[in-house]
Amino acid sequence: MKTRQGWPFWKTSPATTTGEPPAPTVNAVCVTQIGGRPNHEDNFLLDGRWLTPDAQAQITSGQPVCVEAVSSRRVQLYAVCDGMGGHQAGETASRICIEQLHAAEPQLESCGSLDQAVDVLQKAVAQADKSICAAGSADAGLRSMGTTLVLAVLVEGQCAVLHAGDSRAYLFDGEKVNQLTRDHTEGQRMLNLGLLTRRELADFPARKNLIRYVGRQEPGYVLRADISKVDLRQGILLLCSDGISDSLPDDRIADILYSESSLTDAGMRLVQEVAAAPQADNATALLLSLRG
Repeated sequence: MKTRQGWPFWKTSPATTTGEPPAPTVNAVCVTQIGGRPNHEDNFLLDGRWLTPDAQAQITSGQPVCVEAVSSRRVQLYAVCDGMGGHQAGETASRICIEQLHAAEPQLESCGSLDQAVDVLQKAVAQADKSICAAGSADAGLRSMGTTLVLAVLVEGQCAVLHAGDSRAYLFDGEKVNQLTRDHTEGQRMLNLGLLTRRELADFPARKNLIRYVGRQEPGYVLRADISKVDLRQGILLLCSDGISDSLPDDRIADILYSESSLTDAGMRLVQEVAAAPQADNATALLLSLRG
């Protein structure tokens, strides 16, 4: 396969002459847009920032929200959530999950390895699950709410992705996007069992039904996210809600990441293409690029 030439994100910073590796620096951008939905149920965590209730309520037009950060912190955390439920319940669930993850950041700072950070986050995800279930039980208007989650944690440049639901992580290697996560849906389960082909999946009515997510009400259930390790030196990491992955095929995502000259432009292009479709879903794209 011929490699694309001139990919603007592919070049890394030159090595220093001190003999020691340069400190890992991450460029991060998150772009989110309401699309054609009445409520914005997506949320994100980037550089300690997320959508507060007031910020969520103000996202009522086609204007996307863009947040950028450059970080060289030893431990870094990024996340995307896609809430679900009745009126205001989806945005409440996604916000509770993000706030629970943010609350775990001080503990992450003391982690000496990526595996320790993953353990801390598994506990935070399980606590978010309990908090969402408790809030739903206490308020009839929030009953049965939940959220998907995909996150990336970096410790000294090493990266792990955790996910629950059908929000996804992709790695763009300069030629194509590789899906790192596997959806926790009934459709994916049927594919795993060999009961459906990918062609048949499009006509399967329950294909999008979630079988794992944050806020699942089940006695004795302890939620654990799936884990994937990723080498960020190999390209750009994309965390996204299904507003992106359901609307744009992998090759179109790759074309956009290849053709745009910055992470910000790529993120804007991704959500704007989704928003152009009738009845467009909420769409969130969080892009990470490791430098030097």
